[in-house]
Amino acid sequence: MQKSKKICGMFLLLSAMTVGALAASIGNNHFSQSVLAASLVQGDPKGTFQVDQVFPIYEKDDNPEFDSWSLLNNQLRKFYGFAGQGSLYLKSNDVSKYSLFVNGKPVSLVGIANNTWVNLSIGQLTQNGNNSLQVTVDKKTVAADKLQIKVPYPVLVNKASQPQNIKNDSFKLMDKLVQQEIKHGFPSAQIVVVHNGQIVKQSAYGLENSYTHSGKRLITGNKVTNDTLYDLASNTKMWATNMALQKLVSEKKLDINEKVGSIFPEFKDQPGDAIKGKSDLTIRTILEHTAGFPADPQYHNNNYNPENPTNPSTNSNPVYTQERSEILSKIINTPLQYAPGSKTIYSDVDYMLLGLIIEKVTGQREDTYVENDIYKPLGLYHTVFNPLQKGFQKNQIAATELDGNTRGGTINFNNIRHNTIQGEVHDEKAFYTMKGVSGHAGLFSNASDLAVLAQTVINRGGYGNNQVFTEDTLDEFIKPKSSNPSYGLGWRRNANGWYSWAFSNLSDASTVGHTGWTGTLTVVNPHDNTAIVMLTNERNTPILNAKETPNDFAGGHYLISKYGDIAGLAMSGIENDSVESNNNKLIGLVTARYNEIQINKAEQTAPDKEDLHAIYDTLKERRIFGNSIDQFMKSDIGQEITAFLGESVVKVNPVAGGVVHLSDASGKKQQRTVRQGTIWKVMRKKMIDGKIYYQIGNGREYISEKYVSLV
Repeated sequence: MQKSKKICGMFLLLSAMTVGALAASIGNNHFSQSVLAASLVQGDPKGTFQVDQVFPIYEKDDNPEFDSWSLLNNQLRKFYGFAGQGSLYLKSNDVSKYSLFVNGKPVSLVGIANNTWVNLSIGQLTQNGNNSLQVTVDKKTVAADKLQIKVPYPVLVNKASQPQNIKNDSFKLMDKLVQQEIKHGFPSAQIVVVHNGQIVKQSAYGLENSYTHSGKRLITGNKVTNDTLYDLASNTKMWATNMALQKLVSEKKLDINEKVGSIFPEFKDQPGDAIKGKSDLTIRTILEHTAGFPADPQYHNNNYNPENPTNPSTNSNPVYTQERSEILSKIINTPLQYAPGSKTIYSDVDYMLLGLIIEKVTGQREDTYVENDIYKPLGLYHTVFNPLQKGFQKNQIAATELDGNTRGGTINFNNIRHNTIQGEVHDEKAFYTMKGVSGHAGLFSNASDLAVLAQTVINRGGYGNNQVFTEDTLDEFIKPKSSNPSYGLGWRRNANGWYSWAFSNLSDASTVGHTGWTGTLTVVNPHDNTAIVMLTNERNTPILNAKETPNDFAGGHYLISKYGDIAGLAMSGIENDSVESNNNKLIGLVTARYNEIQINKAEQTAPDKEDLHAIYDTLKERRIFGNSIDQFMKSDIGQEITAFLGESVVKVNPVAGGVVHLSDASGKKQQRTVRQGTIWKVMRKKMIDGKIYYQIGNGREYISEKYVSLV
């Protein structure tokens, strides 16, 4: 950051002018121009900028910057910005010879000192998206005359606490829903929403560790803050490995059409390979997940049996290693599952190999390179690999699996962890084999830092005074793959709704991002200048049935873990949807969730019912007499859901002699004397002989609606 000496006030520039200079400015038609706040800058502004241009652009010495075909181009430059934000650096030996325009509007340069760098605020003139810069020479110049302009990339402005965002009904609904999910068993979350260069939503929920090792819910503990780190799992692929690759390609240090064998000469087909193709594999093919590798050879697991993956056998894995130095040879010896380019199979191996390529090209381990060359220049100090080795404490990091990597004691291999994982990467290959640093997993961050990285994509390559990659490189990486438009180069794409289950149906087809197995989501919509980051630790929950379904964590049964609903609410918040719209969304959500539980046996679990209860409780909080939610809760389906959740009670009406008729499920009637005003909890409604009965008590008896009133 440049040290600046502020010129006090926007109009102090004018007060420094002589009367003669002011008269001259009027004569030159500058009086109607925008007079913008400026500050002096000590020294040459450092960094890489989206515009860094010296004007005028002369036609001499075959100047490659001079456009002889379209002469107007020599006055014009494009930059990306947002309304109300932005500045530029300016320096000239004689500023009086130039006119400056932003988006076609003139900017006064009167009073700007010569031969000194000035930072000029242009937020009054900028607009969301593409902006134009025009520099026109007004007077005759000599060879020594020049005007140099540098335009930084946009930086995020935190407006989350502004009244319009606090009052945003979609964001309020999101808060209530996530809070209820956590109340009903989900562990924790961070959410940041970015739009048009502003953070419009930033929240943290829950505890960093929500369950004991034995699976008992913790009520107290360290609360998640906006600074808390989360294990990003496969989001590492985008925000570490892809960031690094895009930077290296932009700097022409790497060619994605290059064969892997040109980087690692030993990377080639082996004599015994049944399927050939390694010798011709390119970096592009690997990025497209079409390289032929299996999804997960479990390099870390000595007992993994590739011939029968569901039946482990002692020391049966031919590519087993827990030595980082051996992983390249193990990848080379990993048999291909299909001919490269013939199909798309998402594979961790692809990104493990890409991480090794980064390390070979840069001469540094991947964590050293991305932390020092990408994150720190952007001011990101909460984005690291191996956080416990870099100054962070466990209580600053959200925990993941409760039983180490054992899945409730059903999995075993050499050196397996048994305690709750907190501050170490959960992914087994990344932890045991790659020592916490791998191209496919291992990165920790928080939603605020990731919002900055997402903004580099929206900004088309940079942030502040730092270019991470060029716009052309970004376009190459995020454009759709011809054979499967839901993939770019590593990036997942919404395409025509292919990834809307995570990104939401409200996201544009050009939306890119990724998910992570620990419960993380990043969504970047460059078309709408929008990003959504949601980090959770859904694996910090008990496993429902470790023996039969060892990967079925309770946290995976909650709405928040399915990503798309929260992403949809975030998009609705950007559109500022009405209360009535959101109430009806919630009605549809609770109805759909209830029907899902009734129809699908896999959804008929305790966490699923708790999830439904969380949505229902959110619904109740928004109930106002006479509104759509009130009407819904009085409807048959509303009462049915209320009864299913055990939220309904009935009171016995006054009846002659206190005698009521009860029925069993088959319709067999019996009489019972019941005291007026007796309260029964209702389990559900049921039609018996064409009449409505309420299931009560122990669940074996039903009472006709004519004898009771819902309370």
